[in-house]
Amino acid sequence: MVAVTHRIDDQLKRELDAFCEAHGLKQQAVVQEALATWLEDANDAMLIDERREGPWVAWDDVRDDL
Repeated sequence: MVAVTHRIDDQLKRELDAFCEAHGLKQQAVVQEALATWLEDANDAMLIDERREGPWVAWDDVRDDL
């Protein structure tokens, strides 16, 4: 595992501290899960944007193939 150091807003840090304390979680686990989820969502959004550009198949052609 690699250590990553970044600065975050004071308010966000307080919220992270409070959440971890309330739920008995370690900050590392929460941040790691949040980052993994964000990256997955970002990749999904990029795929959606790419697929919106086409190529598109006409509905009549799809219906005929069925």
